[in-house]
Amino acid sequence: MKKILFLLFGSLMVAACNTKTNPDTVVPAKDTLTYAYKATYSSDITVPGDPLNAQKVLQVWKMFETAKIQEMKPYFADSVKYDDAHGMHFYGPTEKLLAYAKSDIDGLDSMRFDIMAWQSAHVNDKNEDWVNIWSRERRYPKNGGKADTVLMQENWKIKNGKVVSFDQYLAKM
Repeated sequence: MKKILFLLFGSLMVAACNTKTNPDTVVPAKDTLTYAYKATYSSDITVPGDPLNAQKVLQVWKMFETAKIQEMKPYFADSVKYDDAHGMHFYGPTEKLLAYAKSDIDGLDSMRFDIMAWQSAHVNDKNEDWVNIWSRERRYPKNGGKADTVLMQENWKIKNGKVVSFDQYLAKM
């Protein structure tokens, strides 16, 4: 399902350009095409979604980048689900996720995100809000280790204004 979401949301950036506009309203073009596949998650998605969701998620990214881990707490629901690109699956209280994030950032001298694009989307048939981010991450480990750079894509699910889950995909440079 994650791979499908990754491909689906990536293709939405292209589909977002297929709209008719007038001075008052943005009306998505009606999709009347027949496709070779049926989406297992959804193909009924509105782009853009609520831009406030993207603003919140990007704020969480900035707090992580600058090691302000405890300041991230108000952005998360009480429990959160996280699947990282290395196969780690987390589901539990936000406090434990933030402790994990702190241990990760504490092992670094510094890090930097170069955000390439973000997108908010609303999955109509599931009434879900998502934020998708594409970036380059540069990590500089403590003790003079070798810097590492990866391409990263994450999908963040927002419910009632809070992050309830997110997943991550990486590609080595």
